[in-house]
Amino acid sequence: MSKRNAPSFDAELHTVSPLLVIALMLALAVEVTWEHDILPDPSKATDLALILYTLGLVALTLNVLFPLAGRWFTVLALTTLIELGYTWLRLPGFLALLGIPVALAAAIISVPAMIALAAGETALLIWLTGQAGSGVGEPELLVSLTAIWSMVGVMIAVYMPIRQLAGWSWEHFQRAQNLLDEARARRAELRQALEDLAHANRQLAFTNEKLTAARLTAEEAQKVKAAFVARVSHEFRTPLNMIIGLTDLLLESPEVYGDTLPPPLLEDLDIVHRNCEHLASMIDDVLSLSQIEAGRMALHKERVNLVELIDRAVPVVRPLLEKKHLQMKVQVPMDLPQVYCDRTRIRQVILNLLSNAARYTEEGQITIEARQEGPNVTISVHDTGPGIAPEEAEHIFEPFYQSPRTLRRKGEGSGLGLSISKQFVELHEGRMWLESQVGVGSTFSFRLPISPPLAPIAGPQRWLSEGWTWLERTQQANLPIGPLKQRLVICDQAGGLYSLFDHYAEDLEFVDTRDLGEAVAALQECPAQALVLNAPSAPELWQLMEAARAKVADTPLIGCSLPPQNEPALQAGALAYLPKPVTHTALREALQQVGRPVRRVLVVDDEADAVQLFSRMLHAHEATLEIATASTGKGALAAMHANRPDLVLLDIVLPDIDGWQLLGIKSQEEEIRDIPVIIVSAQDAREQPLLSPVLLVALGDGLPVSRLLRCSREIPRLLAHPA
Repeated sequence: MSKRNAPSFDAELHTVSPLLVIALMLALAVEVTWEHDILPDPSKATDLALILYTLGLVALTLNVLFPLAGRWFTVLALTTLIELGYTWLRLPGFLALLGIPVALAAAIISVPAMIALAAGETALLIWLTGQAGSGVGEPELLVSLTAIWSMVGVMIAVYMPIRQLAGWSWEHFQRAQNLLDEARARRAELRQALEDLAHANRQLAFTNEKLTAARLTAEEAQKVKAAFVARVSHEFRTPLNMIIGLTDLLLESPEVYGDTLPPPLLEDLDIVHRNCEHLASMIDDVLSLSQIEAGRMALHKERVNLVELIDRAVPVVRPLLEKKHLQMKVQVPMDLPQVYCDRTRIRQVILNLLSNAARYTEEGQITIEARQEGPNVTISVHDTGPGIAPEEAEHIFEPFYQSPRTLRRKGEGSGLGLSISKQFVELHEGRMWLESQVGVGSTFSFRLPISPPLAPIAGPQRWLSEGWTWLERTQQANLPIGPLKQRLVICDQAGGLYSLFDHYAEDLEFVDTRDLGEAVAALQECPAQALVLNAPSAPELWQLMEAARAKVADTPLIGCSLPPQNEPALQAGALAYLPKPVTHTALREALQQVGRPVRRVLVVDDEADAVQLFSRMLHAHEATLEIATASTGKGALAAMHANRPDLVLLDIVLPDIDGWQLLGIKSQEEEIRDIPVIIVSAQDAREQPLLSPVLLVALGDGLPVSRLLRCSREIPRLLAHPA
C-alpha cells in the first residue's frame, strides 16, 4: 500500500479525550477555591485557582476552535502545573508526576508528540537544575527523568503493537473493500453488457432500413454531382472553346485576317494553343473521372521518353523566362532510359515545377536536371529564387497552402499545384521532396521507378532439373522490363468501348478491333483473358455472341450493349455532336457529314463570342457561306421557318428553351423536320454514365454445372458490391 494511500491511525487510537483532562483541571480549581487547607500554603490557593480557571478555559476554547492546538495546550498546561507545584507550591516529589503529561501526549496527540514533549521536559529539568534557588537537585532530576522516559517506554510498548495491528487490519480491510468494489464493477459491467446486447439487437432490426436510406441518399448525391459536373463542364469549356478555336483558326487559316502574321506571333499562338489543349484535356479527365463509380484516379501508363517530355515542356515557360531575363539550363542525358508512366500526368508535374520556379525567381537561372539512380529516374528543378523558410516547407505540399509571399500577389494560383503533383508522383510509386535555403534558392525533385516491380508468376523450381548446368551470360540483355497485364480483346464496331476502357483501367491491356474477324485474328496472334463484345442492341449482341462461340472455343466471351457516347444526340435528331472546345478540323469534318451542299448556316448560341468564333471558322472553310445567328431557342425556330437554312449549329444551354427541347419541337414540325442539326456545346452529351442493359457471359460450347454454380455465386457479389 502506497504512502499516499496509507491511513493515519493516530486520531483513531486516541483513548483519552482532552475534555476529560480539562474537566479535571476545572474541578481542581473549584476544589482549591473552596478548600484552602489542601495546600501547604493556603495563601496561594486563590492564585492557584485563578491559574487553573484560566488554563482550563483557554484549553477548552482552543479544543473547540483549533483541536490540535487545544490538545497541545492541554498537555503543556498540565506540565506547567506540575512544574509550578514543585517550584512555587514546594510540593516534594511533585516532579515525578511529569510522566503524566508524557502519557497524556501519547493518548490525545501522537507518539512522536509524546517523545517531543519528553525531550522538552528533560531539557527544562536540566536547565532548572542549573539554576540557583530553583530547588531542583540531582536526586529530583534523576527521579523525574526516570519517570518521564519510563512512561515513554511504556507508551511505546503499548501503542506500537496496537498501531501495527491497526495497520494490518486497515490494509486487509482496504483489500477486501477493493475486491468488493471490483465485484460490484464487474457486475455493473455485466449488466451494461446485457443492456448493450439488447440495444444492439434492437438496432439490428433497423439496419436494413438505414441501409436503404443511405443508398437513396447516395443516389441523390450522385445526381447532384452529375448536375454539378455538367455545370462545371459548360463553364470551363465555353471560354476554352473561344481560346482554342481562335488560335486554331489563326494557326491553320491566317489568311482569314488578311495580312500575313509574323512568325514570332505564330510561335506564341502555338504555345497558347498547346497549353489550352493541355488544360482542356485535364478538364476532360476531371469531368470524366467524376462519373466513375470507383472513385480513384486511373493512370494511362506507357513507355515515355522523358527527354522528349522535358523538351516539350520547356518551351511552354520560356516566354515568361525571357520576359524576366532568366537563363534556362537543361541537363538531361540523351541516353536516359524510358520510364513507364502516364505521359500527361508527369508532363503536368514538370510544367508545374517549371512554372513555379519561373514565377518566383526574379534573377539568375532555372535548371532542370534528370538523372538515373539505379532502378529510378530523378528529375530536379532548381531555381535561384528567394528560397522557402523551414516553417513554410513543412506545409508546402498541403492542399490549398499558400505562403505569405504568394498571398501578397494576386492571381498566383489556388495552392493545389504542388499537392496534386505530389499525388501524381506517389500514384506512380514515386516520391517528391523539397530542398531549399532562404536567399539561395529551392530545388523540387521527384523520383519515378523506371519499371514497375514484377511479381513472380511461378517459382524457379520449374526451370531446374538434374542435368541443369549454369551458363554465365557473356552479354548483358538490353530489353525493357514491362509490366505483366491481363489482356482483353474488344470487338466494338463503333470503337467507343475501347476508349472508355483504355482510359480508365491502368492494369489491363486492351486490343481494339472493329469486327469479329479482327478479334479472332488478334486472339490467334496472342491469347487473351477474355473477348469483350459490344453491340447496339440485345438481339444484335446475341447474334454476335453466337457467331463468336463458333469461332472462339477457349476464350471467355463477355457481351454488353453500350450505346455510342453521342447516342442521346442522335436519338434527339441531331446529325452529330461536337463537344467544346471545337477545332477547325473537327468542324470541317462535321460539315462533310451533311452529305449535300451547304450554302446557308444558322448558328444558335447565347454567347456572342462563340457566334463570332463559329462564323470565322465557317468563313475559313467556305468564304461564300451565308451565316445567320440566333441567341434563343424560340428565335432559332423562327429563323428556320423564315429563311430555311441548310445546316444548324446548335448550343444546348439557351436562355429560354434548351437545345434538347428545341430538337423535340423541330421533330414535330414537318416544314423544318429534315433540316440537319449539329450540336455544339460544352454540356456533356449525356447526363448519366453509359449503362448496358444486359451482360452476357459464354465459353465455347457452354458452361458445366460446377462452373455455372460458381458464376452464380460470384457474379451477384460483384454486381451488388458498390462500384
